[in-house]
Amino acid sequence: MVVGGGIVLLAVGVRVVFLLQMMETPFFLHHFSDTRLYMQLAQDIAFGDGIPRAFFMSPLYPQLVAAVWKLTGNPELWMRILQVFFGAGTVAITMRIAERMFGGWSAVAAGIGAALYAPLIFYDGLLLTESLQTLLLTLHLFFLLTALQRSQWRWWIAAGMTLGLAGITRANVLLFLPVFVLLWMFATQWRGRSSIGHVIVYGAATLVMLLPTTLHNAAREGVFLPVTASFGYNLYAGNNLEADGFYTMPEPVDLYTDPNGAAWVQQHTGREMNATEISAWWRDRALTWMQTHPGDAVSLFLRKVVLFFHPVEIDQLGLSMAFFTEHYGAIPGIPSQLFPVLLILSCAGALPLIRQKDSGWLLPVFLLTFVVANALFFVSGRLRVPVLPMMMIAAAGGVTMVLRIWRERSRDTHAVRTLAAGGVLLGVLLLVVQPPVQQSYAQEYLKMGQIAFEQGSFAVAERRFRASLAEKPTVDGLTNLGNALAAQGRTQEATDMYHAALARDSTAALTWFNLGNLFMQTGSPRRAYAAWEKTLEHQPHLAAAHRNLGLLLYQAGRLEEALRHLETYITLERDTKKRDEVSRDVAGIRAALDRKD
Repeated sequence: MVVGGGIVLLAVGVRVVFLLQMMETPFFLHHFSDTRLYMQLAQDIAFGDGIPRAFFMSPLYPQLVAAVWKLTGNPELWMRILQVFFGAGTVAITMRIAERMFGGWSAVAAGIGAALYAPLIFYDGLLLTESLQTLLLTLHLFFLLTALQRSQWRWWIAAGMTLGLAGITRANVLLFLPVFVLLWMFATQWRGRSSIGHVIVYGAATLVMLLPTTLHNAAREGVFLPVTASFGYNLYAGNNLEADGFYTMPEPVDLYTDPNGAAWVQQHTGREMNATEISAWWRDRALTWMQTHPGDAVSLFLRKVVLFFHPVEIDQLGLSMAFFTEHYGAIPGIPSQLFPVLLILSCAGALPLIRQKDSGWLLPVFLLTFVVANALFFVSGRLRVPVLPMMMIAAAGGVTMVLRIWRERSRDTHAVRTLAAGGVLLGVLLLVVQPPVQQSYAQEYLKMGQIAFEQGSFAVAERRFRASLAEKPTVDGLTNLGNALAAQGRTQEATDMYHAALARDSTAALTWFNLGNLFMQTGSPRRAYAAWEKTLEHQPHLAAAHRNLGLLLYQAGRLEEALRHLETYITLERDTKKRDEVSRDVAGIRAALDRKD
């Protein structure tokens, strides 16, 4: 008990140290990628009109951030403090599971690993779902292990509830429910003392936790959608002609203004669609590619399974650990470079558990299901974080079994020895067959440039945007560099950057929008009008383009057209103050039209 408490305090301590380290970086208060989307959703929930459509991103995390925001007014600090305790709770539960499965020394080893492993510390300090989901999935494993061993109703209910909550944190984990039911039905040696009633209660408790999201989606769009409408989009982002195992979206979809590609799909198809129809459209594109390229689809799936265990923490859609440590110092704890050791030991510990008839089989089955659930879509270092504590448990168990086998050379340990050796070989094989992966910091430099731009440091922003382009030339990088050059009065260079971006993607709405802004600033309202029209041709729901067009038409005396654009802006703009400012212009236009009549 004393040792366990000390390990939990150690987990809190290193996470607080990292929190202080994070506070000294620009990424503490400035958000990008999924963090930016979660914070926007949280703001809408806490202070806006809520989520007007069916959920696209899993809602539990932004709802929790919204609650913290309303209570404290400082979500960047207090949500991270809460996540320090999420991480400590995960460590405590990890030790309980390891002790139950392998004994006290394994619990200490697994607890120290979970407390000090740098990726777990890192993601407990970011405003992302991983900290919460890791806690929920570790709790779920503990409750389900206890339920199988004790067959008491309360444990089955708790297991179902935590799986359901984890499902509304990231829905693909719900794949475990049918896997568990099928195994319970056909692998009778693994049932233990459980009954069909227990399994029904477990499933029912899981589904009950999905009821609020299901009702929200039905109320907003009249669709049956248990969690989110992201299935089709994410399936296509991981399964298409250009896919490489990570997030790959060939179509020019802007993650910030159109995160589920709804506007792009509706523009492409020429019709209004609800959330399930948009998801189905993306899903059908993915399935069509799979059907026409079955060999490539199978090969890609296997590649993703292997990449899930890549020795480098690869995160292409957020702040990567490698970038952070390179620019802001090492994360306290066990470095991520030791992941190969963790992988080999966890494989050695997980495979022998399959022979256990009570509940030990649950750990390898859940790990395998989680890997498959991610490989169906796309993988990254961040997406494997929730099962790292389970890998710690298996690794600690692997060491325990190896030591026991070394001491006891009996016939009873022969099968365990064989499976453990097979696990070692599997871990080594997963490392040996890893494909080469090139890590890019383009997104991190891009965000640092945007931060400098917001602070008025346009020369610094320019240098960072150029660094982003040196890592990987992108439309976003070229457009942002154009903005930085325009802010420094280098009009021709800015125009060249915008045209270079449009040469890469002529449908880039934000590039057209910024080009229009530049034309307006340099006294070319006709060219600005044409550029903003192009913006709305490719992104009809870009609020700022409607505002700029409306104000330009207002100045030109084209009141009816101006009114239409400004009224559209009011319906699209989330910021109440900005809506109120334009509402005054709308009232003035209506009054002018009334006088004209």
